[in-house]
Amino acid sequence: MKVYSKSLVFLLFLFITYSCRESIVDFETEIITGDLYIESDPSGADILFNDSRTGKVTPDSLTQIQPGSYAITVRLLGLGEETRIISLSPGQKKYIHIDIR
Repeated sequence: MKVYSKSLVFLLFLFITYSCRESIVDFETEIITGDLYIESDPSGADILFNDSRTGKVTPDSLTQIQPGSYAITVRLLGLGEETRIISLSPGQKKYIHIDIR
């Protein structure tokens, strides 16, 4: 009877151990963001990101940007604006200099 009891306890232990295991979850690798460093000549120009104001003026940076293509515009009241289309790769740090005419 004791052998039967030990076998039952062992099987119960195995059942509980395996039923409580968490499923293995595969996480997708995190997309690494990139950074843009923007300066202009003359400096002090508003920085727009895809036609949206950022609240920043040159020289400044935009960080933790998802990889992709973007329109970066610098605008200086009374002087004009210039736009550059840039592509940013994961982990890339890109320096942009824009002359406003």
